Amino acid sequence: MIYPKIFNRVLLICVLLCVPFSLFAQQFTGTWQKKSYDIKGTWSIEHRDDGDFIVFDKNFKTRSGPDLKIYLSKTQVKELSDNNVESTSEKISPLKSNKGAQEYKIPHGINLDQYNSLVIHCEKYSHLWGGADFSQ
Repeated sequence: MIYPKIFNRVLLICVLLCVPFSLFAQQFTGTWQKKSYDIKGTWSIEHRDDGDFIVFDKNFKTRSGPDLKIYLSKTQVKELSDNNVESTSEKISPLKSNKGAQEYKIPHGINLDQYNSLVIHCEKYSHLWGGADFSQ
């Protein structure tokens, strides 16, 4: 009987069309690695209807600094140094606070598949705080 096969295929297509595509998007998280200073708390990259966001939880905490910025880097944290962060990374935003929950919208057009880590870096003094490699 052919009808059950056709019905199952049509049902599968309907389900796939009705499920938001964001459910199929990769979710990134990671564990902070110290380069110069400790960074605590968890973070994730969330996919929403209005874009992708880097989200730090309420337990986020690190040492304050004069010019801290958030970067997405194409390099893993172990390979990063004070001297190569800016040449291998895309600056996302100044760090809003050295502690607490916060989020940063990732600019449109950035393909997260091209990046391997999230980094906190002092731009003014070219000093790498630390970072986290992406895991899924």
